Amino acid sequence: MSATWIEEMIRQYTTETHVLEHYRDSLKLSDCLLVEEEFNTVSGMLSDMRYALTWLRRGRRPGSRKGAERTDVYRQREIYIKLSGTGLNESDKLSLVDALLTLSDRERTCFLLHMAQGLTLQEISVRLNLSKSTVRMYVDRAKTKISKDFL
Repeated sequence: MSATWIEEMIRQYTTETHVLEHYRDSLKLSDCLLVEEEFNTVSGMLSDMRYALTWLRRGRRPGSRKGAERTDVYRQREIYIKLSGTGLNESDKLSLVDALLTLSDRERTCFLLHMAQGLTLQEISVRLNLSKSTVRMYVDRAKTKISKDFL
């Protein structure tokens, strides 16, 4: 999945959201019961599209604010883009992204902060408000899972 594909999808969803908003606004002018049902259906569609757009833009589930996600470190498309300069072929890049997706949010965040950004376990523990041993456990688990899935 390339960044351009995601960006194109975001552009299409944004355009269609505006089209649906205009259609919904045109439905407000009528008092018919069928129009009210249509209005409610279109409003639900808009809500779903906004949710999907938020997910695409942030790279994580909307509304999640707990723990590791608070730092907003992990984004799938950013990982894929950063892998572009690594010399890995497309298949290996996709395999690595898939391996990273098997990790829990905490494991992935700790692993990426440690391995990709070079932070020490102590620095990560301060940043995420975790103990150093907990961070070590998450990094070790992530290494085990990735070596099993990717290598």
